[in-house]
Amino acid sequence: MPGKYIFYDIESTGRGKKENRDSFASTPKWEQILQIAAIVVDENFQPTNQNLNEFCRLRTSVIPQPGALLVTKRSIKESLSSNMSSYELIKKIYNTFEGWKKEIPESVWVGHNSLEFDETVLEYNLFNNLFFPYITRTNRGDTLNLAIALYALNPTLIKTSKTTRGNPSFRLPELASLNDLPVEFAHDAYSDVKTSISLMKYIHDADQKNWEQLSMTMNKNKAIDFVNKNKGFCYLTSFAGRIKMQALSMVCESQYKGWFHTIDLQHDPEPLLAANNEEFKKLIKKKNRYVICNQHPILLAGKFATQFEPYDKLGSSILNERVEKVYRNKSLAKKFENMEIDRQLEKEETLSQDNIFPESKANLFINFGQGDIMQNFHNATSWNDKYQLACQIKDPRANFILKRLIFDESPEVLSEDDFKLIHRELSERLLLNQERPYTTIPEAMGLVDTEMARIEDEGGKNREEDIRILNEYNLYLDFLEKYFSDKNAKPLKTGKKLVEQIFD
Repeated sequence: MPGKYIFYDIESTGRGKKENRDSFASTPKWEQILQIAAIVVDENFQPTNQNLNEFCRLRTSVIPQPGALLVTKRSIKESLSSNMSSYELIKKIYNTFEGWKKEIPESVWVGHNSLEFDETVLEYNLFNNLFFPYITRTNRGDTLNLAIALYALNPTLIKTSKTTRGNPSFRLPELASLNDLPVEFAHDAYSDVKTSISLMKYIHDADQKNWEQLSMTMNKNKAIDFVNKNKGFCYLTSFAGRIKMQALSMVCESQYKGWFHTIDLQHDPEPLLAANNEEFKKLIKKKNRYVICNQHPILLAGKFATQFEPYDKLGSSILNERVEKVYRNKSLAKKFENMEIDRQLEKEETLSQDNIFPESKANLFINFGQGDIMQNFHNATSWNDKYQLACQIKDPRANFILKRLIFDESPEVLSEDDFKLIHRELSERLLLNQERPYTTIPEAMGLVDTEMARIEDEGGKNREEDIRILNEYNLYLDFLEKYFSDKNAKPLKTGKKLVEQIFD
């Protein structure tokens, strides 16, 4: 394994929402980074002198979820008054992380629940400032995955609390408290980073026998190699604390490199082998599993299967017979290929144009072109110069992203037409009282009322502080509602001058 790990954590404007009504889970891609912390540690998990801990101002075009303000205890005044702007922070993150990657190219990027949350927030914040978004790949780890794996292999080695459904909970503050790990300030990024480092060292020390296997798949290429070389293997999954070990066999790689189609060996593969393409699409449901190798999957030797239900009842002989039928089966591979094509066509036909926004697809970055102009944009020292360069960007999606950025950072440099264009676009987005993948102003107002009612019912030691935070946020929302409703609006001030304009 590499000699160094880079631990990082993000505090943002919210936990995310569903991108559309058909989405299975929420995504935090629309949230803004408000704080980031990172610490480089050596092979013994000892911190080096390389670290980062910065806050930034809230972007006018991003509406925070009030629950996020209550969690971090940073009021809207504080969020608007930080010395560093959002763009300045993202640029510093990019330059710092790029510098660390060049110095320690085999380092692993680690966080707690980072693969589901922090990684997505980071990628989309980079993209929405037109920096290369996939800066932390291909070596990525997650202490949440490691903690779940340790518990699954030997629950006596790590203490957990319980969810409301009676499943083990792997929330970082609770793991820290129960296992005597340091916590300074919960929901502060820098404190959470230090706690994550301690958790990873704890797991390493608690189960050194399995550590190499559990940490091996932090590297995408090693995970791919493992899937390719092992006819049958175990894959650990968890949903809402419910842990499940699956015995799998790989059929083929999907259209995405490092994403593998596998079949769960608890199911007899014969019906799948006999089915035609249409029958296969119906029969395969809940019998297959995507193994995504760049998301630190917990992959274990196939011998573990018979220690878990239902594979213990099947036995190794039946599992081995099924492996021989499934592994790299060309007939099954062709059926998966056809199913992928059909699903892609269905997705394109049903995709709602209403929920397609220029900043919603980070993988578009590689299609924008004009990388030299983008680099000059980031190198320019004045926003006037940046605006002139932004106007040279031909791709309309990239052009919009940059002008929206300037609207938040230095709106007075925009031409009157461009200012009105961005103001009108944001008005149509943020004032709409309909479900959107991001938080709107009417939605935030409703959430404030809900939080107020909850505080009144529950009380608590932070009651007065929480009410103050929400009251200030309500004033901010009222201000934004009037501002974006004003067709003759003028560019806003930024930072402390904006706070004075709103609250004085």
